[in-house]
Amino acid sequence: MKPVYLLTIWCSLLTTLSVGQDVNFGTEDRKSLLRQVSLENPNSDASPIFAYEGLSVKDTWLQSLLTSTLTKETGDFSLVKLVRTLYFAQSHSQQVISAQMEDRLLQQLADLHYWQEYDEGLYCYWSENHLIMWMSSAYLMRQLKGWQMDPALDDRLHHYLDLKIKYGFYEFFSTTYLPYTLSGLLNLVDFAEDEAIRMKAEKAASILMKTWLMVVNDQGSFFPAAGRNYLSKYKGTSYHPLTYALTGLGRQPTGPSHITGFLATTSMSLEEAASTWRNELDVSYSFGHSMSDSSIHKGLNRQDRTFFQWSAGGYFHPSVANDTTYTVDFYNLEKSKHFSVFKNIPNFPDSWANGFAKIGASFSRGSAISEATIDIFKNQGVVLTSIDNYYGGYAGYQQRPWAATVDDISVWTQAGEISSQWNKYSSLMQNTHLPSITQKGHVALITYNPNKEIKVADGIKQIDTDVALHWPAERFDETTSHGLWVIGRKGSSYIAVLRDADTVKDGILYSGADRGRQMWAVVVGNEKMHQSFSRFQEVVKAATYKEEYIWSFYEWNFVYKTNIDIDGVTISKRW
Repeated sequence: MKPVYLLTIWCSLLTTLSVGQDVNFGTEDRKSLLRQVSLENPNSDASPIFAYEGLSVKDTWLQSLLTSTLTKETGDFSLVKLVRTLYFAQSHSQQVISAQMEDRLLQQLADLHYWQEYDEGLYCYWSENHLIMWMSSAYLMRQLKGWQMDPALDDRLHHYLDLKIKYGFYEFFSTTYLPYTLSGLLNLVDFAEDEAIRMKAEKAASILMKTWLMVVNDQGSFFPAAGRNYLSKYKGTSYHPLTYALTGLGRQPTGPSHITGFLATTSMSLEEAASTWRNELDVSYSFGHSMSDSSIHKGLNRQDRTFFQWSAGGYFHPSVANDTTYTVDFYNLEKSKHFSVFKNIPNFPDSWANGFAKIGASFSRGSAISEATIDIFKNQGVVLTSIDNYYGGYAGYQQRPWAATVDDISVWTQAGEISSQWNKYSSLMQNTHLPSITQKGHVALITYNPNKEIKVADGIKQIDTDVALHWPAERFDETTSHGLWVIGRKGSSYIAVLRDADTVKDGILYSGADRGRQMWAVVVGNEKMHQSFSRFQEVVKAATYKEEYIWSFYEWNFVYKTNIDIDGVTISKRW
């Protein structure tokens, strides 16, 4: 039985199980290199690095960051860089920021709303990454300039850090958002004068980086099953500055990026996190808490509690919908694009919201990312990750339920409208229905069976329940097929995917069968595991699989049964 990593015993397990294997420990050297390439090819992302080195920071860079802070929904992405630059600037005797620009920055930042106020509709304060960037910036600017901030700031900040240390990160394995979360944490690590805050931030940052490395293969590729991510992070290669800073794997950055300005200048040692990377892994990583656990956010006022629930995807989840309607009304957020749906809904008591959410649970429950178990198999260049039995049949949002890595190629399935460029999927609802996945080591059974409400929506052409396979054949060194199996090799890494049907649309392998009720499977391997690609193909050809949709008199209902037996692994699903 493979080990299960629970967050509460995470640090001790890593110390025991992962004495650094095949990693060149040179994190301080890599920090220096990141600073060097950023100084040689600078842009506004390099502002903290210039300030760190005591070099003059261009007014145009700072003005660009300030404009973004004041005018963009994601203004905090720029704000954390300004805060870091200001702190480094004041640590030097020489002038790093021009007096005129510093006055402008401080004047504008002093008037900024660092927390949600009534009728504030520009910013998003409540997702996991935004929470820490806004709170850390408010905390540090109060510390630096004595500015008045929301009186509940300290309580919220401690609650956030304690939550991450105890339960982990909701936006798990997010290529998109975890680097932003890390930037907020590193600002606290480097500048917070309160040692309790600083130590908590460092511990949370360490957990984030260690979990990140679980999915990185020996090429430095990072294609994970994830709580919140975007399709663009999977279509090409995925070499990340965070991976490079920690391990030296992947492509060396040639210039600055958002996270580079933090990693290259942090006082936090990256050695401990780097030492946990492993070339081989077969684990289940569990984190989080139930959305319905009312004790989690005890002590916060109702609005703040709601923001933390939203950070876990709990917008219209039946357990928290009452709080959502209350908070939207409290801050008049109907004007915000995030809650524009409320404009067209008649006023009704907050207490009714949970009931309405239960009625629409097929579309609301699947947004939750407060807890999950992620199965992770890694062997050199191949990685297979999946979210174990996670809201199968419900509408998916920004989750990526499974992904396989073959050297530097990503393979996955996705439910929704098919298009040749994969550009018809909504950035909000990236899967019209989620599969139920069971993974055992290097094999996963992926079963789709959308809830009846979703099937009805498909029947009236409101959504599409087709399932497509991302299979970039042109990027493999070799591909072949056997029946419903497609098989590929990149270098010495192998993959085979069992499709539900042998059909193609707009150049995409897909199945439109049975209004989304479908069976898929995936197996990965490599030269070490299977000796050769021809041997791997023989393993695939010897596989047996079966699906049945039958009437059960005992349950007085139809039952969907799937089964696969391959390479010594047997997986069955009854739905």
